[in-house]
Amino acid sequence: MKIAFTSCMNFEAGPGGDQRVWNRIAQEQPDYLFLLGDQIYMDFFPHLEEPRQWSDAYFRQAMTDKYTAQWNTPGFKELFAAMRDRQGPQGGVYGTWDDHDFAWNNASGSQVSATKKGISRELFARFMQIDPPVEGIYYSIPLSHAGERIGRAIFLDTRWYSQEPGDEKRLLGEAQFKFLEHELQQEQGLVLLCAGMPIRATGNGWMRYRDDYARLRQLIYMRNIVFLSGDIHENAFLPPAGATKMFEVISSGAFVTKYKLVGKRENFGILDYTPERTDIKLYDIHGLEHHNVIDNATFEHQEIR
Repeated sequence: MKIAFTSCMNFEAGPGGDQRVWNRIAQEQPDYLFLLGDQIYMDFFPHLEEPRQWSDAYFRQAMTDKYTAQWNTPGFKELFAAMRDRQGPQGGVYGTWDDHDFAWNNASGSQVSATKKGISRELFARFMQIDPPVEGIYYSIPLSHAGERIGRAIFLDTRWYSQEPGDEKRLLGEAQFKFLEHELQQEQGLVLLCAGMPIRATGNGWMRYRDDYARLRQLIYMRNIVFLSGDIHENAFLPPAGATKMFEVISSGAFVTKYKLVGKRENFGILDYTPERTDIKLYDIHGLEHHNVIDNATFEHQEIR
């Protein structure tokens, strides 16, 4: 089973034909494509948070136009269509959102009006062609290898229920935590947690929410977990820390610049699972950047140099 994962594509960062990353991903022949947030950018420096002031009608039109432009980008359009043709237990396209495709930079759900949240959810579901049965966009899918079910990927929503950061502030919300607990109880195989907001790989992640982060750690205590995320316009591989057995793997910057005009990105990751091992390769614009192998029996890893 091979999963390609990436995040952060701002079609305004250059001509659509420059998005070569999708052709590179297609060459890997993945079974799944996971898009982990910031599929579009409602705002970008130096115009951060401008959508906060827009009318609902203008917000809807701007978001629709941005999705339409990205979804019609050569390479991405072909890859998305090809992966959608495989949709089901053996493959397909799945994902979640982060701040820039939810509303605006660093937006928490408590800051965004109910109408704008509804518009975001409607358009995300339409273009991604998924239909989560709950508020927000959290859901899970079964994962298969060689025709056999091997586990599940759980997609979390770190925006819809969130409040502004603080030790006792809410990130996931009670309903989503109960969903996550149930999903973990039901699964004894491979578990991939997927979210737009990283945990330890940035100062703007889950650790700003002390209580919810502690609750997550309690739920996954001594569970073999691979956490996939984006957001930071960099690739990163973080081994388990503390009392968890969770690897955090970030691939961010499919088509975006690190800063306003410089630092062009072409980042993506490949998770290649066999019963014996899980290979995780992170690619940047120059080629293979990191390669780590997780032994599925011991859940220990080795970096390949």
